[in-house]
Amino acid sequence: MILALHGVFLVYLALALAAALRAAVRAPGEVARPWEQWLLVPWLLVLAVVLVADRVQPDGAPWLSRAPLRHLFPLAFLLALVQNGLALRRRGAQLTDIPQVLFNVGVGAAVLVADLSLGGARLDDTSSTLLHDYSLLQLLLGTHQAQTWTLSWHLPLLLPRRRAQTLVGVAANLLPATWSAFGVVVLLAFHSPAAVVQRSFAREPAPAVRPAFRLGVWARPEGTRAPPTPGELRAWVLPADHDGVGLPGDDARPLALALVAPAGWGWERPAPEQAEAAFVAGAARLAAALQPAWLFPFPEPDGEATLVFGSDDGPEVWARRYAAARAAVAATSPGTQLGLRLFGHGERSHALFTALQSSVAVAGPRLQPGGAERGGAAFADEVLGAWTQWRAGASDPPRLWIAAAGLSPLAHGEEAQGRFLLGCLERAARQPDVEALLVDGWSDRGHTLGLLRPDGTPRRALQQLVRLVGSQDGLPGR
Repeated sequence: MILALHGVFLVYLALALAAALRAAVRAPGEVARPWEQWLLVPWLLVLAVVLVADRVQPDGAPWLSRAPLRHLFPLAFLLALVQNGLALRRRGAQLTDIPQVLFNVGVGAAVLVADLSLGGARLDDTSSTLLHDYSLLQLLLGTHQAQTWTLSWHLPLLLPRRRAQTLVGVAANLLPATWSAFGVVVLLAFHSPAAVVQRSFAREPAPAVRPAFRLGVWARPEGTRAPPTPGELRAWVLPADHDGVGLPGDDARPLALALVAPAGWGWERPAPEQAEAAFVAGAARLAAALQPAWLFPFPEPDGEATLVFGSDDGPEVWARRYAAARAAVAATSPGTQLGLRLFGHGERSHALFTALQSSVAVAGPRLQPGGAERGGAAFADEVLGAWTQWRAGASDPPRLWIAAAGLSPLAHGEEAQGRFLLGCLERAARQPDVEALLVDGWSDRGHTLGLLRPDGTPRRALQQLVRLVGSQDGLPGR
């Protein structure tokens, strides 16, 4: 699954390192070892290890978020620009140099903004637009759903210290020039749409009082202490192979539990039949051990689950899977009700809702902003409108939950995260059928949607949420 999800980005890293090694070769007549060899190439190797490590352990705390390591990225781009200037001064400029230097300038500025955002810096409109602009490049020249999985920051490009003397050398220069030109074009082409999306958050509604529905925050519990998440619900995310032992005890709040793929599946995805059996067995085992009030036995059938089961499974296949999970859970924890979360709101998602509604007690969408053509933050209204139509056409629909709401502060900035979350609370408050809303998520462990910064301090969204709904004792920053 790692290759399927991160293949493009891993190829990019390999090509960037190969270009750096080639750029550090001594020019004819040089005796001293070029500084690129003893400083820049090892530096880039360390950065590549950090990026690959985050893909090997996607459910762990991201290495890239650690303060000493993330600061190395903007510094590397600064040193690369120094190297670019020295190389141009030494051997003169050529056409293929232009896109590479522009790539280092544009992506270097974006990485600096991203580094500042990870530290909690307040971004102005220009910086937040660049941050979102860069997130789009991470999707296209990095990893699909980069902000949901792990950040796809790029490596800077070094220029060869000498001119190419052969056709092979000229061709080798074209490869980094081509992908850097693509990166520059993406940053320029999506800058205006990114600005439209970022401006949409300023129009988000905000609730004046505490909404009446129940609230929870998806978290990954570690050890025996439960995260001090605000709200009336505990909401845990656990891998399907978890044994249910060593987890925090009951804190008097009902538990909603969601299963995700085990970490080991990142290397090799099992056959769909084996994956289904593992999820069903995991649902039964964890239901027996934890007695949750609600259990989401599979990831989103039209979203994350396609990475595990493939994208060809139709509603009838998923109906069988949910029926099997329902029977297994009922045998071990009769009081546990099943839940369903859907990623999309098109025809396929509607078909899944129709097929699965009889197997689940609660169902709801994931609310997230859309692109500029979908209104940015207002895309959440479109999704809720679709669910209203679906439920109106069903004779006995499951109860409505906002099964996930949030956005990545590393794609939009902390201000946008806070405004969008409050906007989702207000949207849900206007829907009398909404029973609960679950925020995605508590920390950046496993994704970059967290309410906590890497250092454990609350992001602005969490501060605003606590002011509105209160918190559990021990909340960071209290």
